[in-house]
Amino acid sequence: MNMPRASAYWGFWATLAWGVLISVVFIVLQIIVTIAVAVVGEPGIAEADLLQKIATAAESGDVFAWSTIVTTIVCGSLILGVIMLKRGSELRDYLCVTPVASGALLKWLGLLAGFAVASDLITVFVLSRPVVPEVVSAAYATANPVWVLWIALIVGAPLFEEMFFRGFLFKGFEASFMGPAGAVVVTSALWTSIHVQYDAYLLATIFLLGLLIGAARAVSRSIFVPMAMHSASNLVSTVQTALLT
Repeated sequence: MNMPRASAYWGFWATLAWGVLISVVFIVLQIIVTIAVAVVGEPGIAEADLLQKIATAAESGDVFAWSTIVTTIVCGSLILGVIMLKRGSELRDYLCVTPVASGALLKWLGLLAGFAVASDLITVFVLSRPVVPEVVSAAYATANPVWVLWIALIVGAPLFEEMFFRGFLFKGFEASFMGPAGAVVVTSALWTSIHVQYDAYLLATIFLLGLLIGAARAVSRSIFVPMAMHSASNLVSTVQTALLT
């Protein structure tokens, strides 16, 4: 089987530049959705009240749900376009859209389950912290309708974030001087950086989870494994939130 040439991938600096552009679009879309949710049904609202509503809306489950769906569609399409701009690239290869054996997938899901159990045990019995962070409970309580939030968490977020971090960025970094190990670490750090709503402990947990998911991507050579792990992790967290909120 002929392997794609290294030149079929964007290099390190180009990958970084495109990543910054996609991130900027992501942030702008988040801001637009936040403002849209804040002003809907509020014609002629005073500026001071508008700013307050925007600040409140930014923490709501509705904003998270709809901004996630919008950014998944727009930024996901942008990722595909950027890959297609690279001469000689193939979408299936670039994003590692390849089948994976059920046994291998179950192995990684089992490791994820072990990580989740260990994390919850440390959170509750060692640190005496709630399993569900307050910011997550607040977002879930303000989501209306809540099913949109479920779709955003279980489908939208895993789809876009894995396409971006363990798909596009991972391939570009892996094909550069960084290699697979560097790609795992850097994409995990970058993925952690978008979860700014959490405290240091939760960010550390997300980083470790990112290392596990990144390792799954590197070993399996399939984007389906990290997507499944991300979706499963969000599903468990959402179920916990629904039961404890």
